[in-house]
Amino acid sequence: MSNWTVYQWVWRLESPLFIGMPPAGSLNRCRLYVPSRVIHGALAAEFARLKDNDFPDYGKLGHELALNCRFTYLYPAEKIGDEYKIWLPRYEKEKGFRWSCGSGDSLSDRMFRNSLLSTIAGTAITPDTDSVVDGSLHETECINPFWRFPDRNQSPVYLAGHVLLRNNGFRKQLEFSDLHFLGGDTRYGLGKVRLEKFKDCEEVFGKDAVSVGENPVIKSEYVFGHALVKNNTNMRGQQELLGGWEWKKVERLSGQEERFKSIPWEGKLSWCPGSSCEDLKSWEIEKDKYGYWKEGA
Repeated sequence: MSNWTVYQWVWRLESPLFIGMPPAGSLNRCRLYVPSRVIHGALAAEFARLKDNDFPDYGKLGHELALNCRFTYLYPAEKIGDEYKIWLPRYEKEKGFRWSCGSGDSLSDRMFRNSLLSTIAGTAITPDTDSVVDGSLHETECINPFWRFPDRNQSPVYLAGHVLLRNNGFRKQLEFSDLHFLGGDTRYGLGKVRLEKFKDCEEVFGKDAVSVGENPVIKSEYVFGHALVKNNTNMRGQQELLGGWEWKKVERLSGQEERFKSIPWEGKLSWCPGSSCEDLKSWEIEKDKYGYWKEGA
């Protein structure tokens, strides 16, 4: 049986952030939140680079991180006084997806995207002639470092979420650096975030969390991560097919070190963040699921 400690962490966005999703024509669309899988990958890569080893074992370090940590998604936030208001998605009957915060403010998904996103134009260049490749012009949506609210224009954008840690001192390893790069196109300077706050917390996005058990459990009528579908689950919202790659242990011979390899992850249908159920449910964040929520027993 494991005990879990809940922390809240807040990052300030210092450059545009690109979190990719399926494109629409020549537009590379961006999510309005940072999935746990992105956080997990960025931290595992940073841990690996700090090791004195020419060939870092990303799989092993990622497995240790998944064993000791559970991350929620990071959502846009703004600082009002000394407090951070987190904007969370919610599916409302007859209104669809909306974004709301603790103060009662609520915006449609379209209006919220207008307040948060901008686009960067790009194209491919032919090296021989330095001319544009025909048909390669495209735009990439990015989360702005500053809000575009009419009444508080240019206030900084923060990304807020929670970390759940086993009570084994692993927190120290998360505090080795207050600067990271998240998402895509980080080689071009996108996704620079700096840690603003890391403190003890008792709830996860205002919902009760059960801190004793093999996996932490959150009790909520909304899901704030992708939630794996069950046939008998009575929910409303949007669904998305998730897939990708994951690290798995490789059987080792006698005397060999434990090894990991990257293999395709079978695509599974899931509920999108903000989807709702009629009754309060218990949701687990399992190891090796990269922050996906699963309905508990």
